[in-house]
Amino acid sequence: MDKRRINQLLKKYIEGSINDEEKQDLLALYRRITLKDGEYPDDRESVSDRILQRLNKEIQYKKRGAVFSKRWGIFAAAASVIIVFGIYTITRPVVAPIISARKSAEKQPILPGTNIAVLTLGNGKKILLNGANTGTLAIQGSTVITKNAAGQISYHVVDDHIVSNNKKITFNTITTPMGGQFRVTLPDGSNVWLNAASSLTYPSVFEGPERHVELHGEAYFEIFKNKNMPFTVAADNTNIKVLGTHFNVMAYDNEPSVNTTLLEGSVALTSKYMHVTIVPGQQAAVYRGDNNIGLKDVDVENEVAWKNGYFSFEKENIQTVMNKISRWYNVEIEYRGNITNKILGGTVSRTANIAELLNYLELTGIAKFQIEGRRIIIICK
Repeated sequence: MDKRRINQLLKKYIEGSINDEEKQDLLALYRRITLKDGEYPDDRESVSDRILQRLNKEIQYKKRGAVFSKRWGIFAAAASVIIVFGIYTITRPVVAPIISARKSAEKQPILPGTNIAVLTLGNGKKILLNGANTGTLAIQGSTVITKNAAGQISYHVVDDHIVSNNKKITFNTITTPMGGQFRVTLPDGSNVWLNAASSLTYPSVFEGPERHVELHGEAYFEIFKNKNMPFTVAADNTNIKVLGTHFNVMAYDNEPSVNTTLLEGSVALTSKYMHVTIVPGQQAAVYRGDNNIGLKDVDVENEVAWKNGYFSFEKENIQTVMNKISRWYNVEIEYRGNITNKILGGTVSRTANIAELLNYLELTGIAKFQIEGRRIIIICK
């Protein structure tokens, strides 16, 4: 009976006729039985593709009109609700019994990340950036640093006669911890969103032939146009040069490449041996070790999903998926067993409860998840 009911609900979900109550029934049934001998309403590959298409349609609908600051507030108010999550694997899913991840998490709560960072001034002073402190944070020569109630810091140059007497430029670094993110408006008016476990170093005032910053981790940039002063980003083994554009840079040390994804404008990238220019919708990957640059077309919404409050896993291996989860929930990851060829896909709110998130991942049948303190153990088959 349960298997027949699952097939009915799968068919309704693919057709888009399923309601919220039936979705909950589908998840509950998955938790109780294995689909090893279940008869799908169509062949396995077709069902997987159609389910994924349906999930992507739902999530794209929810993304329309998204604004980062507003959506962050909405997610904070619904921290325990998973919007939608579709997962597929390269093998037919065999669902193992769900482990007590929720029970373990309750002993030591693991919360999703929040809007927090540390600003380190040129003189070494550190300022904690969270929801508590607003107003003027510091004055650096001709520049006043302020933070508004929405959690954004900005740089403002004061009167011209003060500027002329304060030529000294200092360098600031804004750093997000694991489990943190932050937005900053740079002295030139450019906006930068920092993802978890990232840092951005930049001057208190941009002067000279270019506007230069250094990035570690991941950030989304919306650059103020100035054709006389190009904006440049140094990210590990990659140098990025733009005039005015929107782009995302992922440069974590534990990832195999530095990925630059362009949403708007034009970007030139230089590695040790190569130079390329990318157009909107393209991603350039500078691979560690050989410094070669690979180009490919991507869905840019997936690449900046983190900025809009989502995880988006697009045919990613389990290590990449768990790296994202580790940075956002501030947890350690331990693997046991064979983790090769474990491919996931889908979308989920970054405010999801960690136990619910792991339970959804476990529905793939490719691994079990255990929570021990602030460590997640992945047991692969």
